[in-house]
Amino acid sequence: MSKRLFISEDRIRMPQLHVLIWLLYAAFIYITNKLTRPDITVLNVLSYLLPVCITFYVSVYCLNLYKEKGVWWSIVSFFIVFIVIGVIVYAYIYFLLPSFGIIIYSSKNFKPFIQQAIWDYVHCFAFALLYFYINQTFKKERENAALKQQELKTQQEKLQYEYAFLRSQINPHFLHNTLNTLFSEALEYSPELADNILKLSTIMRYSLEAVEHESGKVSVQKELEQLQTLIDIHNLRFGNAGNTDYRVQGDVTNQSVPPFSFITIVENAFKYGDLKDPEHPLTIRIVLQPSEVYFYCSNKIKTMGIQLSSSNIGISNLGKRLDVAFKDRYTMNARQENGLYIFELTIKAAKTHV
Repeated sequence: MSKRLFISEDRIRMPQLHVLIWLLYAAFIYITNKLTRPDITVLNVLSYLLPVCITFYVSVYCLNLYKEKGVWWSIVSFFIVFIVIGVIVYAYIYFLLPSFGIIIYSSKNFKPFIQQAIWDYVHCFAFALLYFYINQTFKKERENAALKQQELKTQQEKLQYEYAFLRSQINPHFLHNTLNTLFSEALEYSPELADNILKLSTIMRYSLEAVEHESGKVSVQKELEQLQTLIDIHNLRFGNAGNTDYRVQGDVTNQSVPPFSFITIVENAFKYGDLKDPEHPLTIRIVLQPSEVYFYCSNKIKTMGIQLSSSNIGISNLGKRLDVAFKDRYTMNARQENGLYIFELTIKAAKTHV
């Protein structure tokens, strides 16, 4: 059963509980007064309880404003409510009810009325204060329980993530070791092929080392080194048919980003982009400033079309890692514009030592 359903049921039960308590209280008053006033009726009791009930809930409402208005509001409201309610109740008991043939107090002497009104109001306010305190206590306990439940859920999700990550580590390690073996064997036959196998092995090693950073960040310099390796590998794949315009501006030291921030996007561009048009090359711009890292990547969309969802998983994972490392300090935007797929990432105040 969902949390929303539990909340809904609590809201339904609370009014029913209030009604039951008021009915029990009315029964108690009726029975105790019946012994001394045989002529008392249920209507008399209910008529008497109506202003009591109103006073109680008005007092609770004023107490609920305590956090917003402060202590002085509570003190002032105590007297204001008494005066206003007192005037209304006096007119209600001595003018309105008698017009319907209901007599609660036979004497119209004002002094006994004031004494009884003060006594009843203090009782109402005391019960309202007790109710307010109990309600706030239970509310705080519910909030604490919900917070603990959320923390437990977060810990469980973290354990599941770590377990999934450990399982995913098997394949990268296996591939890295396999690539090293292939490099040794290819070196005898083709130095160029061996060199590219070594580059691919380097990127694999980078992916394994990057996750060891508890901060979730790596230096921009390391990221750019592996980005250049990725571009070199794909240039071998495309030869002269591929067009890449790659430029870096600024100081690469003392800056950090989540690992594979640039590599993931550029890899998607190589995979999904049309890089054979010399007028629309794969464009990569990285601008490094003391308190900002800006990354731009655009590529021509293949004629078959590419949906923004093609790289949703990579971008989604990148967004999660950015939330951990640079919460509320980055902007990320992916869009299609004039036949181009454009991705932009800006990280503010990214200056840190890794």
